[in-house]
Amino acid sequence: MPGQSPVSDRSTRSYRGACLAALIYYGLSGAAAGQPADAPPPDPEAGHAVAVGTFNAAPGGACFQCHGQTGEGDAAAAFPRLTGQSYGYLVKSLKDYASGARENEIMSPIAEALTEQEMRDVSAYYASLEDDTATPEPAPEVELLQYGAALAAVGSADLGIQGCLNCHGPDGAGLGYGYPYLAGQHASYTEAQLRAWQEGTRTGDPLDIMANIATRMSDREIAAVAAYYASLPPFSIDPEEEARQ
Repeated sequence: MPGQSPVSDRSTRSYRGACLAALIYYGLSGAAAGQPADAPPPDPEAGHAVAVGTFNAAPGGACFQCHGQTGEGDAAAAFPRLTGQSYGYLVKSLKDYASGARENEIMSPIAEALTEQEMRDVSAYYASLEDDTATPEPAPEVELLQYGAALAAVGSADLGIQGCLNCHGPDGAGLGYGYPYLAGQHASYTEAQLRAWQEGTRTGDPLDIMANIATRMSDREIAAVAAYYASLPPFSIDPEEEARQ
């Protein structure tokens, strides 16, 4: 990039190298993380039973109570949209909740009550849902939205962070097992996760990419990025396409 200092250029190369290494990591281990070779294939119908609570878990553990009947989530409560999210990412998230890599007083006991097969089944169920609509969130200030778009596209040399699209794909569509879609995700949830990375209550990233980014962001950057992605049309990832990645 013209005018970029040698230091920032080295930082850019190092970050992109880390993203590439993470993609290789997830690409090699994604199938194993989502489904061991000797395990039965995930069953979305059985996953629907998990989602509505007809499994042996703690009372109140039904997924739909927080994430909605069609995985739409709840912006007011910062519960994420799950509709069409990456199967592998959802499995990993449940395992991280169960292991304590992600701390959450609601999700941790629910994930701990699930078997690995139930985790795969319910993840396949939500990944299979298709919904290209989302409840519009209040429009943010234009300046904040523009700043969020710039951070998503090119990052900030001053802050030493790269654009979100490097790992989360164009227009927040997600990228393989390791990186979820962000487009159409509730701003309240995205903000909460970035703060969790800052505080160290969310881990599980083998290369600490997100923790490194989040700790460089102020409240303004967090709000801007979250608002920008919430303003985009939601994505639903094609499970067959994901399987080819």
